[in-house]
Amino acid sequence: MTLDEIAFELELAGLSREQQTKMLSFCKANGFDAKMLDKKLMLMGYEPVFSLYEDDENSEEKK
Repeated sequence: MTLDEIAFELELAGLSREQQTKMLSFCKANGFDAKMLDKKLMLMGYEPVFSLYEDDENSEEKK
């Protein structure tokens, strides 16, 4: 996922601008990790939203 796509999903999830910035900074430093992002969202009290994309990436790799 691109940073723009991640930012869009975070906005849809209802994160504040500050929370979005922190999550995007994490992605810039560590890359896209669906499980880690979902874990961070759950710790912040939000529903996980990125595991779905990890499943999509795994199925594309198998092709």
